[in-house]
Amino acid sequence: MMRRAAMSAASLVLAFTATAQTPAAVPLNLDTVLASSRERYPQVLAAQEKIRAQGGKLLSSEGAFDLYAEQTSKSRLSGYYDGRYTNAKIVQPLSSFSTDVYGGYKVSGGDFPIYEDEAFTLDAGEFKVGAVFSLLRDRDIDDRRAKLRDSRLTLDQTELDAMLTRVRVQHDAMVSYVDWVAAGEALTVYRGLLQLAEARDDGLDTRVQEGDLARVYLNENRQYILRRRGLVVEAERKLIAAANKLSLYLRHADGTPRLPQEAELPGHWPNPPMLVDPTTVDAAIRAALAARPEIGVLAADLERERLNLALGRNLLKPRVDLNLEAARDFGSGDPTRVGTDAIVRLDVVIPIETRTARGQIDAAQANLSRLDLDRRLLEERIAVEIRTLANDLSAAYRFVELATQEVEQADVLSRAERDRFAEGASDFFLVNLREEAAANARVREIEAHLRYLGALADFYAATVQREPLGLGAS
Repeated sequence: MMRRAAMSAASLVLAFTATAQTPAAVPLNLDTVLASSRERYPQVLAAQEKIRAQGGKLLSSEGAFDLYAEQTSKSRLSGYYDGRYTNAKIVQPLSSFSTDVYGGYKVSGGDFPIYEDEAFTLDAGEFKVGAVFSLLRDRDIDDRRAKLRDSRLTLDQTELDAMLTRVRVQHDAMVSYVDWVAAGEALTVYRGLLQLAEARDDGLDTRVQEGDLARVYLNENRQYILRRRGLVVEAERKLIAAANKLSLYLRHADGTPRLPQEAELPGHWPNPPMLVDPTTVDAAIRAALAARPEIGVLAADLERERLNLALGRNLLKPRVDLNLEAARDFGSGDPTRVGTDAIVRLDVVIPIETRTARGQIDAAQANLSRLDLDRRLLEERIAVEIRTLANDLSAAYRFVELATQEVEQADVLSRAERDRFAEGASDFFLVNLREEAAANARVREIEAHLRYLGALADFYAATVQREPLGLGAS
């Protein structure tokens, strides 16, 4: 007896503590949970950091086209010739035709041997501008542009992976919230069932004391009370477990989990939308194929293999680089240096053996075929998944309707049986049987709601409906 009193006192202390932690028992709604998981869930934040990291890699790839300067200086410290020169150049790589545009300045002094005659300038130095164009190999694609394109594709895939993470997190948050609401509804049912037995206990005790009723009925009712208290304890356990799970998605401003309190239970289900129209399933499939992140990730892989194929075909081409340059010396000195030099240079490299190129082409073509088959199968699986979910959703909705009707009938029978028992026209066992049947019907209704809202969350995630998942408009 003292142990029971101590447990009751501890329960009161815990209840008081929970109340103190939640000054204002504002009902917790689904939008609040979805907003919290969207903004503070660690996995979502980690996905955003991955995007930021890949953005840095993209910036690094863009550095292949950064402006740069180079300089060469040479001086003879001993020997017959005392020539010295400084040659500086600024180069701007361009993506079109794999072009490098440059401008430079060179100045020299002293004497040079005949084989270094190009180093000689007038005393004010030489200015030059020029450009190098790739006419065949590297004209349409080269390693620099391929790396940049690959970095952009990887960034796209990282963003799609982040969207997939957000959809999964929001789906799980929605399911966890519905589980918590369902656990609260079930607890309400079992507490109500217990209250019926406890309220009847006083009346039965009075009748037993007056000799109007055999004590066995009182003992039997107290047995029902103990059994129903067990149901309440189990329902409380499930509610706490659901609250713990929900706290992963419901977070404080500093990102730490926040345990929802029983007083925050909304007392009603989230407003379900209209039933999915079977005639719109095909449209939902088409929209999902355009929005599913997995499709986008696979499309990026296909684009990457097309890039590898283009690089392989590029290696088959001869290298023909055209260099156009204009140079002019200023100042005094050798008259042969006076005037503007217009220079055209053509460098040609012809591949003899092409095993590297052919191997890269074969691999890229095989990967393209494989990825195309993977995409086709993925699209077919998505279509089957959505049709199955739409069917499950329709069936779950009908189960809710049937369960609600069953609750209405069970309540009618339970109330009627209690009235008959009060008038002495019913059996005590039958009253309890009707009450428990009504409670079980309510639990089945809760399970039907839970199944329907879970199927709805699955459908939202499968069709990537951003707004219902708390991710903003599509």
